[in-house]
Amino acid sequence: MNKICLILLLTGLVFLIKPVYAVIETPAENSIKVEIVSVEDLRKIIENKTGKPLLINVWATWCAPCREEFPDLVRLADEYEDKIDVVGISVDFPEELDSKIIPFLKKQGASFTNYVIKVIEPEDFINLLNKNWSGAVPATFIYDEKGRQVKYLIGKQSFEEFEKAIENQ
Repeated sequence: MNKICLILLLTGLVFLIKPVYAVIETPAENSIKVEIVSVEDLRKIIENKTGKPLLINVWATWCAPCREEFPDLVRLADEYEDKIDVVGISVDFPEELDSKIIPFLKKQGASFTNYVIKVIEPEDFINLLNKNWSGAVPATFIYDEKGRQVKYLIGKQSFEEFEKAIENQ
């Protein structure tokens, strides 16, 4: 009789522990969310991000300088999350979302908002962010709390350069 009670008790414990373990794993698996957006969607996102400065970083997984600066961008987003919104925009092909973009963001630990731009007319995307921008990546665009672009940076930036740019806007 004692053996049967012990077996039932152990079996019950196994079933109680398993769901708790599954709940712990689930958020980590779903923590990276990336939306595919059009240029018009992006225009609305920028217009609605007022009240707090905004830093938009345009990047790609195939771009070596983008990959090199990304850890500093993640650090900036983490350390300045109360001061500035950080948004990443990947110019990779939208079809690469699951195969390249999300794995890259997970590896980097990027918890800030990221989008993949679905560009039909590159000129529209370029002109939305800055008419003087050549389209080269990485590129960073900084907006004040009223939604006005106050600065743009071309090329790889260090944490210190990002920090200086947002503090001297």
